[in-house]
Amino acid sequence: MSKKSKRILALLNDPRHRNRLLETLNRETLDEGAPVSGGQDMTILKDMNSLEREHDQYVENLKGRFREE
Repeated sequence: MSKKSKRILALLNDPRHRNRLLETLNRETLDEGAPVSGGQDMTILKDMNSLEREHDQYVENLKGRFREE
């Protein structure tokens, strides 16, 4: 793992940095005046988890292809 990756992971493990990053991301991506409700938070979280699982499966499939060759 690269130094940059390790540094980013270390920052994300610190709640202060992680919260600041999430606040900045939300501020930049959400429409003004469109607060996210509790139910909507869960839907977004489920979508993110689903995308993560799909990505992990895709990476595993790629690894399997390279092992076979």
